[in-house]
Amino acid sequence: MSNAPAPEAPPAAAEPTAPRLPLIIVSLVLALVPVQLDGLVAATAVPTIAGELGGFDRIAWIATAFLLTMAIGTVLAGRLGDMFGRRTMLLVALGTFFVGSLGSGVSTSMGELVGSRAVQGLGAGMTFTTLLAVIADVVPPERRSRVMGLLGAIAPVSMIIGPWVGGVITESLGWRWIFLLNLPLVALSIVGVATLLHLPARARGGRIDLAGLLAVSVASSGVVLAVTWGGHEYAWASWQVLGAVIVAIVALVVLVVVERRAENPVLPPTLFRNRAVVASFVVVFLGTGAIMLGTMNYLPLFLQLVQGRSASSSGLLLLPMLLPAIATAVVTGAWTSRPERFRTAMVAGTALLTAGSALMATMDAGTSAWLTAAFMALVGVGVGLLFQTPTVLVQNSAPADEVGAATGAAGFMRMIGGAVGVGAFGALFSSTLTGYVADHVPAAQSRPDVTALTPEALAGLPAALRSVVSGAVVAGSSALFWAATAAGLIAVVAAVFVPRGATAPADGDGAADQSVAEAVRVDA
Repeated sequence: MSNAPAPEAPPAAAEPTAPRLPLIIVSLVLALVPVQLDGLVAATAVPTIAGELGGFDRIAWIATAFLLTMAIGTVLAGRLGDMFGRRTMLLVALGTFFVGSLGSGVSTSMGELVGSRAVQGLGAGMTFTTLLAVIADVVPPERRSRVMGLLGAIAPVSMIIGPWVGGVITESLGWRWIFLLNLPLVALSIVGVATLLHLPARARGGRIDLAGLLAVSVASSGVVLAVTWGGHEYAWASWQVLGAVIVAIVALVVLVVVERRAENPVLPPTLFRNRAVVASFVVVFLGTGAIMLGTMNYLPLFLQLVQGRSASSSGLLLLPMLLPAIATAVVTGAWTSRPERFRTAMVAGTALLTAGSALMATMDAGTSAWLTAAFMALVGVGVGLLFQTPTVLVQNSAPADEVGAATGAAGFMRMIGGAVGVGAFGALFSSTLTGYVADHVPAAQSRPDVTALTPEALAGLPAALRSVVSGAVVAGSSALFWAATAAGLIAVVAAVFVPRGATAPADGDGAADQSVAEAVRVDA
């Protein structure tokens, strides 16, 4: 809200930071692991949580609340980090995430859990964007793909650990500990960042774009509410859904007007004039947002309720998707060091993601575990090709003083895509599920309460009802994955529109980034 003194040239570091680099990276990883993990950590515990707190019809909100506020946090932290310094922003973000994790762990109702997940998501989004922007500060553009590829491998590792640990802890200690175990990791990260991370003075200050932040928050919330409510809690033509759509449209119009006039826009209009950036945003929104997060949040339901896996086992069964994602992310980071390869990686990634989604749409109660694993592996390779490639492309296409905002915008697109995808897929899944049960169980007969269904409760049903519920989950999963396939086709088209070799920073911005990297003496 206030103006800062004119920015100074990055000073030489008071002491070499290269010897501290391993410890700095460890501190950043300690932050990145729980942030990445918590988008999915509750997935394997969802049936148990919903059964205990009584809200199977609201299970989408456990993930949607997190992803929605994470999207807002990404765009907020990106611009604030540019303006007031990323070290301070990272500490604030980690503190927020800590509070949200604590609240989630001690929640006594579905409302409390959703609210705490919203706080947790805000901190996660702020942490994710700021952390990636710090990497952009200290690593020159020509080396970012390699470093980002390594970081891209951390996310799937977190996803492997998360569902597995979440399932094991749910069965042994209770679901609350899947959130409480974040606390020591985040605390160690805060100590490491506070004592080790010293970046050159580059903050420029200025007026915070509160109007833009409010507009993007309202627009995002309206879109997520519309797709989450529509066809599930309310009819698509209901005043609730139409009202959410109208609010979102008005907020988007206001956002466009405000951002054109803002001194420090949270979503710089200049980014949307670059074809490579816009295409990357679409790929991120649909590919690593809606499809990836939607798939990973609902696949455990199929594994548990149809294939009979336990919570811990369904977490392990995500390995066929996540292990290929790790290997592919690392290889892709090194391979895309040449600009002309970005487009190829994005086209291949979206195509594989789409094909994998279509194959998973064909799964039913008779699909073997091996075939399920093969379909998941295909999706995993697609995710690995896309995990960091579009973000690096956006960073390399942005001016040096807009890198934080550009990183935040890319993260925002991913998270809002995830929130929309999880919400829309959840509404589609739930409505298909309840409709199938209504169609296959006569009204005069006692119907299972699918709003409070856990694997244990399913096992206690008569064989005939168990078969109906299994068929309902198959129908819901199939509808979900066909919707993901349609979204994937759009992502493929967007990837095709990425210009060849469109990764070189314009107007000498690469030199500016190089000077920052030299100032902190980090040799990647």
